[in-house]
Amino acid sequence: MSSGLDARQLYKGRIEAATEIWSKIMRNEVSTRNQLEELVYIVYKQKGIEPFRGLSKVRIYDKEIATIFIVGKYGLGLLDGELTNAFKNIFNVEITCDEIYNFLKARNFQLNDNNDTEQLRKMVDNEVLGPRTEERGFRLLRYVFTGTIMRFFPEEDFIGTYRALSAAYPDLAGRFMRYVRFYVAFRVAEDIALGNIKKVEEKKIMKYTHCLRLNLTKCAPHDKLIREIALRVYKVPRKVLDRLFPNEDQRSFIPKAQ
Repeated sequence: MSSGLDARQLYKGRIEAATEIWSKIMRNEVSTRNQLEELVYIVYKQKGIEPFRGLSKVRIYDKEIATIFIVGKYGLGLLDGELTNAFKNIFNVEITCDEIYNFLKARNFQLNDNNDTEQLRKMVDNEVLGPRTEERGFRLLRYVFTGTIMRFFPEEDFIGTYRALSAAYPDLAGRFMRYVRFYVAFRVAEDIALGNIKKVEEKKIMKYTHCLRLNLTKCAPHDKLIREIALRVYKVPRKVLDRLFPNEDQRSFIPKAQ
């Protein structure tokens, strides 16, 4: 299993890209969210970086803005209260998600009474995050996932966010579980990229080891999703993946979206 320190090396190029983008933001070369989305696309293409894939590629560079925000706030320490307010027009989604994340974190991700539940629902009920509750929940999970997979947030925060959302919206709990599977797929793909999984049996074991560690059932992702993440995001050679996924169709798999 990969260590956090080793895994962080996988994101060195992504952090460097975000830092370059921040240098342009701080020079006032970006004034709208659309401009920022386009800049992320350009810089990522130049550096050969793939956005974190959701279960679709729809507006994927807009979703990747979460990476830029998190690196700026939690990596570079750029976003104090005043500066956050100054960039509210380009980071409106991420600022909203960060406020919800910190609201939950302050309560140890426990909704202790109806007031906590209603406050969470009120914060999530923001059209900035999307037109429907499901999309808003996915956007929050995407934000916390990004901070967690890059090791800026502890893993417990991602699982805590999932549990809190599922408690507030029990009818959507099954859909929110998709993001847990997505997270587990990334963790297994990380281990493949780091060379910690070399056999098919090890890959199978690791999927369920993560679910056991997270104390969640039904969170094992499909092999096709793991293979696609390893191939596209972590640039694992196809010959390595063909050995680990001998029964998967070799054509590119594009998941359905988060």
